[in-house]
Amino acid sequence: MMVVEHFFDNFLVALAERHPRKTDLVNALMEILPLERESIYRRLRKDVLFTSEEIVQISSAWNISLDNIISSNPGKTKPFSLSMIEYINPQEADYKLFEGYNRMLEVIGKDPDGRIIEITGSMPGSWYNQYENLTRFFTMRWLYKYNMPDNYVMFSDIRIPERMRALEREYVDLIHNIPEVYAVHELHFIEHLISQIHYFRSIRLLTEDEVTSLRDELLDLVNKMESVAIKGYFPDTGKKYFLYLSHAGLEAEYFLYESKSLSMSMVRVLERNGITSFDKKVFQKFTNMFEAVKRLSVLVSVSNTLQRAEFFTRQKNLIMSLNN
Repeated sequence: MMVVEHFFDNFLVALAERHPRKTDLVNALMEILPLERESIYRRLRKDVLFTSEEIVQISSAWNISLDNIISSNPGKTKPFSLSMIEYINPQEADYKLFEGYNRMLEVIGKDPDGRIIEITGSMPGSWYNQYENLTRFFTMRWLYKYNMPDNYVMFSDIRIPERMRALEREYVDLIHNIPEVYAVHELHFIEHLISQIHYFRSIRLLTEDEVTSLRDELLDLVNKMESVAIKGYFPDTGKKYFLYLSHAGLEAEYFLYESKSLSMSMVRVLERNGITSFDKKVFQKFTNMFEAVKRLSVLVSVSNTLQRAEFFTRQKNLIMSLNN
C-alpha cells in the first residue's frame, strides 16, 4: 500500500511540474480526460485515485515517464526532472518549456510572500538576459561546452530566434516582479566572466569590436546591479533585492522558487539548463543550504557601504581592462 501511495505522490508531482498553478492543471486535465472539474479536483486531492486508464492517457499526452515514477525508492530517492532547452535551434517543445517557467514566475509574483533564491558562482540569466550581446556570448559558451559544433562558430554567427529572446526578456521582467529576490554570488563571479571573454578573444572567436560591445554592456549591467544593491529594490517595480557576496567557494549553483501554492528547487547543469524538483523535503534541504551559505556571505544591499563600493569599483576597473 505504501508503494502505491508513493507512486501516486510522484505522479501528482509530475503533473504539477507541467502546470504549477492548480487551475491551469485542472483545465489541462479536462482537455485530456472526460471528467468534470470537481472530479479532477477530487483526484488531485487523492480523495479518489486516478484509474490506470487515466494515468496512461495523461502520461501519453504529456510524455511523462512512468518508469521513473515507479523506480524511485521512497525515502531514499526524490523525483527530479532534467529540463534541457535548445537555445539556437529551438523546437516547439523548447519554447513550451521556457514558457512554463515564465508562467510559474507569474504565479510567484502574484503571491505577496513569493520569493526566489539564487546561489551562483557565475552571472545569472536574470541579469545577462537583459543584454543582446551578453546573451549571445553565454549562448556561444554553452554551445562550445555542451554542443560542440563540427566547425568553428564565431560570435558573429550566433543567432537566437526572436521568440526565444522575447521569452528571455520576459523572464527578466518577471524576476523583477517577485516580491523578494535573494541573490548569493561567489565573490569573483564577474571576474570569471571577464576571463572567459579574454579567452574567446585569444582564440579569435571574438573581434575587438565585439569585445568592446560586451565591455559596454557588462559595464552597464554592473552599474545597474550596484544601483539596485544601493536601493535594495528594483527601481522599475519596487520589489526587494538582497545581494550577498560569498567568500566561500560555491560547489553547486541552485535556484529556489517559492509561493503559497508551489515550491521548486533547481540545480543548474549544462550551463543554461537545470534539474528540477517539486519535492518539499528537497526544497527544505536546499533552503537550509542557503541559510548556511548566507552566514558565510556579506550582505551588500543597503548595508556594508564600504565593502559594496570597493567591490563594484574593482569590477568596473577589470571590465575597462577588457580592451587592453
